[in-house]
Amino acid sequence: MSEPSPPNNPKLVKVSVADIKVGMYMSQPDRPWLETSFLFQGFLLDSEKLLGKVRQECEFIYVDGDKSQVKPEQKFNNPVAPKVEAKVEISTKVVVKTVEQEFDNAYNKHKEAQFEIKEALKRMVEGEGINVTKIRQSVKSCVSSIMANPNAMLWLGKLRDSDDYVAEHCLNVGILAIAFGRHLGLEVEKLETLGLCGMLHDVGKMKVDQKLLNKPSSLTDEEFDQVREHCVMGRDILRQDSNLPKVTIEAAYCHHERMDGSGYPRGKKAASLSPYTKIISIVDVYDAITTNRCYDKSRPATEAIKILFAGRTTHFDPILVEKFIECMGIYPIGSLVELHSGEGAVVIDSNKNSRLHPRVNIVLDENKHNRQPLIVDTEAHSRSTGERTIKRVLDENDFNIDLEAVFSHFRVQKPA
Repeated sequence: MSEPSPPNNPKLVKVSVADIKVGMYMSQPDRPWLETSFLFQGFLLDSEKLLGKVRQECEFIYVDGDKSQVKPEQKFNNPVAPKVEAKVEISTKVVVKTVEQEFDNAYNKHKEAQFEIKEALKRMVEGEGINVTKIRQSVKSCVSSIMANPNAMLWLGKLRDSDDYVAEHCLNVGILAIAFGRHLGLEVEKLETLGLCGMLHDVGKMKVDQKLLNKPSSLTDEEFDQVREHCVMGRDILRQDSNLPKVTIEAAYCHHERMDGSGYPRGKKAASLSPYTKIISIVDVYDAITTNRCYDKSRPATEAIKILFAGRTTHFDPILVEKFIECMGIYPIGSLVELHSGEGAVVIDSNKNSRLHPRVNIVLDENKHNRQPLIVDTEAHSRSTGERTIKRVLDENDFNIDLEAVFSHFRVQKPA
C-alpha cells in the first residue's frame, strides 16, 4: 500500500490510530477510500466499535478539527496537494446538465432498463438462470444519467407499468439508491454496486406464488410466511452468479431486517448489516409507500418521509434516514402539489438556492382539470406575486393525470 499525499487543508490533523477518540471526525484515511471497507467518505467516529474498525484498517487518519466534537492536538505541517483517485472523474454532487437537457437521455435509459429487468425476471420464471450482464449495463447507464442530473431519472420513476409491480419496484429502488448514494458522495464504482443491489433486491419474489403477491386483501399468517421466503429465495438465486458482489446477495437476503432485530428472515440487528443493505431497506420502504399496490393505494412522498423518520433508530439507520430526507428534499421529485393559484403541478427539479421553491410542471388548471403542461420556477414567483408558489401537497390518487402526455410534452421542450 502506498501512502496517499497528505491533504492540502490546514484544518486537517494527522492522528495515529492509537490516539483517535470518540467524537473525532475522520476526513481521510491513510490510503484511498476504495481500499477500505468504509462506504462513506468522511464520518464522525461515534463509537468504540467504530474506533476499533478504523484501527484494524489504518495506521493513521486525517481528522477535521472543525467537524470534530473532540479536538485533535497536533497540527499537520507542510501540507501538499492531494492525489486524486483515478476512478473519480467528477464530484458526484455536481449537476452537469439541467433536467431538460438530461431528460431525453434519462427517458431512453429508463425505458431500456425497464425492458431488461422485465426480460431477466421473465426468463427466470421460465426456468432459466437470471442473466445479470444486461442489468449491470442498465445500472451503468442509470448511474451515468443520475451523475449528470438525478432529478430527470427520479421523475421518470412515476412512469410505471401497474401490471408488473416487482420489475418496476426493482428498477425504481435501484434508481433511488443510486441518487441517494450520489448525494452521499459515493464514487461511481460504489454507485454501480448500490444500483445493482437495488435492481436485484426483490428477485426472490418471482419464485413466490404470484396469486399471493397480487392478493388485494390481507394475507393470512401462513400466506405472509410464504411471501417472506422471497428473501431466502433471492439469496439462493443470486448465489449462483459467482461474479456478483457479496453485498448484492446480502441486500436481497436482508433488506427486510431492521436495526432493532425485529425484521426478517433472521432477526439481524444493525451491527450485522452492511451500509448497502441499510440504504436498500430505506429506499425499498419509501418506494413501496409511494407506489400503488394491489392491496394499498400510494401515499404522498411527504407521508413516506414521516414514516421513515418515525422508524429511525428502531427500524432504520438514523443517520441514513436523515441523509435520505436531505436528499429527497422538502418536496421530493414527482410530488403533486397545489399552488396558491389553485393549479396542480408536479415537482420536477430542486432549487439549490431555495428548497421551498422548486421548479414544477403545471399539469392541472385551477379547477383541477388536465391542462397543457407548463414549466414554472416557483422561486421567481416567490419574488413577485407569489401566486405560483406551493400551498400544499396533494394526493395524486385524487386526480386523473395523464403522465404519458406530460412526459411526451416535456421531451419536446427546448433545454433551459
